[in-house]
Amino acid sequence: MSMVTEERRAKIERVVASRLNGLACVCENFEKPHNAAAILRTCEALGILNVYIIEEDVPFEPAKGVTQGAEKWLLLHRFRRAERAIAALKDAGYVIYAAVPGEGSLDLEELPYDRPLALAFGAEASGVSEKLLSACAGTFRIPMWGFSQSLNVSVAAAIALYHCARARRRYLGREGDLSPEELSALRARYLELSLPPSRRPKYEAS
Repeated sequence: MSMVTEERRAKIERVVASRLNGLACVCENFEKPHNAAAILRTCEALGILNVYIIEEDVPFEPAKGVTQGAEKWLLLHRFRRAERAIAALKDAGYVIYAAVPGEGSLDLEELPYDRPLALAFGAEASGVSEKLLSACAGTFRIPMWGFSQSLNVSVAAAIALYHCARARRRYLGREGDLSPEELSALRARYLELSLPPSRRPKYEAS
């Protein structure tokens, strides 16, 4: 990795040390490329590493001009069936809460940021599916005080993820929560991604 400058290495080290495994984002059946892209860019900027994508009804196709390459620094887990995504989330130890405005949902501040938490966001028109809702520990809402009582999904995700990322870091008392093994693997991945494509290692198919 000699092509990577010391300045770049230092930045990678700072970013890797700030990555959160204990907060994940779930995107289900997003129809608008702009929203898909905006959420990926938000997750990367906030240090959220894992994004679970359910594209059972609609393919997940983020607008490249909006992501500005943010997706390559994330771990994207893509599923054609909601059941498989739910199983993967539970195997990873996440408790899932879905964004559902209205009565009966927890306020954003009440979410359990002291444990691995996945926030689920559904399609722009129909919201989170019943299939995914049935696997959730609960639902949450973002309190609003204006005449408008709903938010664009990418805006709602940005607010919720920002709040939970801050709360998670306060609870931990540090910026990131990756294990030493996870830090090492992610550092190597980012170093490789920082090389020009022609300089990246070539792997033989097994």
